[in-house]
Amino acid sequence: MRFAAFGEVMLRLSPPEYLLLDQTNELRMDYTGTGVNIMANLAQFGYRTFLVTVLPDNRLGQVAKSAIAKYGINTELLQFAHHHIGSYFAENGYGQRPTQVTYQNRHHSSFGVSSHEAYDFDAALAVNDLIHICGISLSLTDETRSAAHDLAKRAAEAGKKVCFDFNFRPSLNTEPNKLAFMKEQYEMILPYCDIVFGSTRDLTDLLQMQRTENEDDLIRSFMETYQIEWFAGTKRVSAGTQKQLQGFLYNRKEQAVSTSRELTILDRIGAGDAYAAGVLAGYADNWSLADTVEFATMNAVLAHTIHGDVPLTTKEQVLTVLENPGIDLIR
Repeated sequence: MRFAAFGEVMLRLSPPEYLLLDQTNELRMDYTGTGVNIMANLAQFGYRTFLVTVLPDNRLGQVAKSAIAKYGINTELLQFAHHHIGSYFAENGYGQRPTQVTYQNRHHSSFGVSSHEAYDFDAALAVNDLIHICGISLSLTDETRSAAHDLAKRAAEAGKKVCFDFNFRPSLNTEPNKLAFMKEQYEMILPYCDIVFGSTRDLTDLLQMQRTENEDDLIRSFMETYQIEWFAGTKRVSAGTQKQLQGFLYNRKEQAVSTSRELTILDRIGAGDAYAAGVLAGYADNWSLADTVEFATMNAVLAHTIHGDVPLTTKEQVLTVLENPGIDLIR
């Protein structure tokens, strides 16, 4: 199976170690984003992956292209226009201090000002089996919304699988009555989707579905309403001071919940994308739901131990840790 992702490439600027911005004059630069993270991880797993986006037509765009290629992502579908790249500062948390992310310039980035007319969606659909669309595109601008809706519709009509994540970012949406507006945007795209990543909170707070005593009933109702093939997500829980991660995965007939895995957090940004990549690997290879959710959850756990957003795990690494709990040396 070949994968393509539609979404923004961002420049992440991080102080070294666990320093605050106030404490340093140095910043690490990484090119990242939901699509980059998932496609890079799937490339590590051995799949052919593409990125569908618009980069600045300048030095920053060329450097971003090189970074994307380094991750093993095919760059043939990249477009170049305008002059800005979305960026954010990430101050890594430590102990009780949470990681803090500060966005800048996303609405006016090359991706943010590019509508569906900027892309060659026909080429993307011709060479790929599954299209991942990042939900953040619905929160950015009219241009990114038009492109996301157009791609989802065309992919579904072409018989391609459409994968979508809710990824709702209230801070990015500037529309009046934004909750009602965003509900409408999500309701427009979901009928074209086959695989959805989200949470029950997305269903009740964003789609305003009726809460039920049983979460399974709520999820089943959502899947039936939009004819979703797979619905997946994670839950973060705590056992005392120990944080844990648990994944869940539903199809039309059954569901699976992973073992709760203890977390050691070096950098948590991008861990959700690692979970998504793990689920998509299971989908591509026809694994059982139980095997898929265990693999995806462990992949996300390992992503917490890697600096930066991009999960650089391999299938072999994830399976080795799953099969050998407590292993601390691989030769």
